[in-house]
Amino acid sequence: MPQRTLSTSSRIRQNPGLIRDAFLALAGILFFAGFIHRTFPGILLAIGGLLVTAAVIVFSTRSKSLWEAFGISSLNQRTILISLAAIGLGILLGIWTRRRFELILVPAGLTGVAVVAPLVGAVEELLFRGYLQGHLRPAGRTLAIVTASAMHTSYKLLVILSLAVPLQFDFFFLIFWTFIGGILFGILRETSNHVLPPMLAHAVFDIILYGALPVPPVWVWS
Repeated sequence: MPQRTLSTSSRIRQNPGLIRDAFLALAGILFFAGFIHRTFPGILLAIGGLLVTAAVIVFSTRSKSLWEAFGISSLNQRTILISLAAIGLGILLGIWTRRRFELILVPAGLTGVAVVAPLVGAVEELLFRGYLQGHLRPAGRTLAIVTASAMHTSYKLLVILSLAVPLQFDFFFLIFWTFIGGILFGILRETSNHVLPPMLAHAVFDIILYGALPVPPVWVWS
């Protein structure tokens, strides 16, 4: 007799701890985003937020290794091929975004930002696509992809909104394309079963878009 496929709502009800852990981790991340621009003692709340997230991750992954919890496993041919495609995706997204902002399609030179920005982007992928998306998988892969992307978008938006002096920025562009980019990176994570492809796509994108800047944009640095 064929096994009945559970609905998304049923999977959520069967895995309440996963949802709880994911949103507790997100709460810590949002505290970090909301207070990272504050001076002492406000910045302590940002540090506290990171500590909360770290504690939630350690507690929720006590039955597995941290490598596994962040979507890092042994490489195979499929992962390598998808990683190559991910690099191509990062290049295309970077060039398209530069065109959107009326910049030359490829940066003329690179600065130290070409090192800082992709490192930050890679850490974000470890957290949002590696841990959060991977942690939510049992509740449904589509739900995990969409939720992790929405969480990442919320983090980026709050980083900018928490500035003392608001930026003159196209927030619709930021929200919409951060979310869409997160969906694409999430699909890379699921099809490869590894966090490396989205890390590479995000890093290459950041190098192309920001690598020639003298200082990182605030949403990259924070």
